Amino acid sequence: METINFILDNTIMNTTFQAWISVLFTLMMLSFLFKDNPLYKLGENTFLGISLGYGWVKLWELSVVPFLIRPIKDAYLDFQPYDLTMIFWLLMGFTMFFRFSRTKAWVANYYFAFLFAYIAGYEIPVQVQQLFIQGSNMMKPLLEYPTFFEISKWFVIIFGTFSALMYFFFSKPQKGLLGRTARIGIIILMINFGSSFGATVMGRIALFIGRAQVLAADWFATMVLSSLIIVFLFVYFKFIHKEPGLDDEQMH
Repeated sequence: METINFILDNTIMNTTFQAWISVLFTLMMLSFLFKDNPLYKLGENTFLGISLGYGWVKLWELSVVPFLIRPIKDAYLDFQPYDLTMIFWLLMGFTMFFRFSRTKAWVANYYFAFLFAYIAGYEIPVQVQQLFIQGSNMMKPLLEYPTFFEISKWFVIIFGTFSALMYFFFSKPQKGLLGRTARIGIIILMINFGSSFGATVMGRIALFIGRAQVLAADWFATMVLSSLIIVFLFVYFKFIHKEPGLDDEQMH
């Protein structure tokens, strides 16, 4: 046990080791900008493996233990009629193992059917209620302080929503007033998609800034590891990896 603790203290728990590993995997992922290579695949698979392992542990602690193991223990000690619901969903969850069978995989479809029906029946009323609450909260400033900004904001929200819905109204040809309203709806949709795309790009830029700060914080490790990665990529693509050639039949 002391040997394991010594190894952990000098590797994973060591701040210098953590800094070098962070820089190494950042450069490994950035190497994809040159070309797909084994370093990028190693970093990608390592990230996915660690994420899945961490996710499984948190899922066990936050879902399986409090919502399955503990209720089963309580039901064993003091069974109540409502415990039948838990047993029902437990049996439905076990149907997922039929996915490993080629002939009985259809049994798992019943679990998905009950799950989607339950989620739809539970989430749709909650989401609609939240929309009404959000709308009523947005109306309070308009009723209390009817400024030009509040009036124009509500005009844009109501008319923009209506015109966007008219774009998807296909029962009549989009001509005349309906066509002009639908064209305004297209503009509203494009503004919405553009803002969503811009927010996504800004999120990616924020991630890149964080990785750039990691590389700049330990410039010596960045220089050393960058040199080693460049040498590896040169050797790999020059002498090891060979691009598949095309014969005359494939060319034509």
